[in-house]
Amino acid sequence: MKKRILTILTILISAITFACSCDIPKSILEFESAEYVFEGKVISKIYANDSLTYTVTFEISKHYKEGDNPATIEFTFKSEGKYTGEWTSCDWSVNKDENWLVYAAYWKEKLTFGYFCSNSKPLGRRTISKNEQKILDNGNSFKLENYIYQFEYDFNYTKPVSDIDSVLKTGKIKDYEKPFTWLKLFVDKNGNLNSVTTHTGYQLKNDSIFNLPTEFEIKLRKPLTEFEKDAIELVKKIPKWEIKKHKKTNIPVPYIRHLSIEYDKEKKEWKYEL
Repeated sequence: MKKRILTILTILISAITFACSCDIPKSILEFESAEYVFEGKVISKIYANDSLTYTVTFEISKHYKEGDNPATIEFTFKSEGKYTGEWTSCDWSVNKDENWLVYAAYWKEKLTFGYFCSNSKPLGRRTISKNEQKILDNGNSFKLENYIYQFEYDFNYTKPVSDIDSVLKTGKIKDYEKPFTWLKLFVDKNGNLNSVTTHTGYQLKNDSIFNLPTEFEIKLRKPLTEFEKDAIELVKKIPKWEIKKHKKTNIPVPYIRHLSIEYDKEKKEWKYEL
């Protein structure tokens, strides 16, 4: 019986741990996409007549983002499970008298904010770290185009403009010993391919305030194999890529693209995967 209870508890804990797992965006990018970033206290919480939603009002003590600075802001959320009859491990709520740091943005024309997948947080349970405070204090001077991006969800997914299939058909036909590699491509804000190297053959220099890369430098940790050399030269023939832009501001930015290249010995053809 004890083993059964332990198994059930393990399953429940695992469900709670993984159900809401997600990458919290870098705080400066959430700052950039937000309409408001502020610290405030919840001065009221009012449930709708059917109790299925509630509206909270924040009294703002400090605005971080330049622009319109209202003294109060309201948000409406789905009510807790005891009112709706629906419970998930992702449930969270906002309560009266709580102090919060909020990154608020418009979603489907509604001003709102999140918790599990956001840098928004009730102050007390989660505190503002020194690094985040530095970002908040300097957020208005941030310039998107001065940094290099990779996997951030605030941007569009890019593909090559050049015909990659036609380029691969010009690849060398050889009996390579290890015919596979992961490559890193550095593309500028105009969509021009600047550099190509292996997935370990580069170094990034990060900004000290926002912790984002500002420089991409090829720095090989080991000699290139014959296949890697030929693969790099082949990929360099794909000069044009789609421009990467920030979804809210439409600002173009430089970025790193990841590309796997292999040579099929049996079919004698080059293949790739983005």
